[in-house]
Amino acid sequence: MAVCKVICLATLLTLLTQALVCGTAALNSRIVGGSSVATAGMWPWMASLQKNGSHVCGGTLVAVDSVLSDASCFSSTPTASEWTVVLGHLKLNGSNPFEVTLNVTNITLSNLTGSNVAVLKLSAKPTLSNYIQPICLDNGQTFSVGSTCWAAGWNSGRGGLEQVLQEIRISVVNCGNTTTSDSICTGSFTLEQGDSGGPMMCKIDGSWFQAAVLSASNNNTASRSRADAVMTFSKLSRYRSFLTQTVGMFLSPSPNVVTNSTTGTNVTTNVTTTSGSPAHSFFFCFHVLAFAVCLLLTL
Repeated sequence: MAVCKVICLATLLTLLTQALVCGTAALNSRIVGGSSVATAGMWPWMASLQKNGSHVCGGTLVAVDSVLSDASCFSSTPTASEWTVVLGHLKLNGSNPFEVTLNVTNITLSNLTGSNVAVLKLSAKPTLSNYIQPICLDNGQTFSVGSTCWAAGWNSGRGGLEQVLQEIRISVVNCGNTTTSDSICTGSFTLEQGDSGGPMMCKIDGSWFQAAVLSASNNNTASRSRADAVMTFSKLSRYRSFLTQTVGMFLSPSPNVVTNSTTGTNVTTNVTTTSGSPAHSFFFCFHVLAFAVCLLLTL
């Protein structure tokens, strides 16, 4: 009987792990090029961090109850009750039929020398769909020089009257000798305060990973000369210990996404249900069945 209970527990843990994956964007077909204006579901982990109802910074859903952002968006002792997180958001002004607004119960800031990040705990777990999904966190991935990545964010003066979420294609470049191994660099692009907290995101083997948190405070465009065409960010892996303590175990990408090594295109075997959530694989169903059998054996 004790052995059965141990097997049941192991099966349950496996089941819970496989039930939620990261880095899946069913409505995103980004490979190269594209418009600067995003569409609904393009970046389903994007979050608008709002204070007293107004957008302040961006963020990303990195777990079912956690949002990652830039520490510079907050005071040294932020009051969680003043903040809300809006997921499934596309326009700062206008209709957002897929959005969900959640209260914040806690805000924790990292405390390293230099740039820092923030983790916001949500009051409830949002229902995941094609418009709300978590992104994968950098867990030792390699973002090689020349890699194509993307940045996204909201800011006044961009995106028309509705201030639609903006996106930009960027490339990883050599940081030179003035930075550390904790740095990742890109070509120069416009980055303003409302963009802070948003992601620098790259697609690896069919899944989206966040390589860095955007921070306007460390990349003030006005303070750089025209000859300085490099922007420097702290790799997310720099905060791995802090993120493990605040977010918990990092989510894993879907095992059903593979890369065709001949063409370089991404092929996914995920099936989307009518509710918009990715359907689980045969192995997930197998573990459900195994868990049910375990329960019967322990009765």
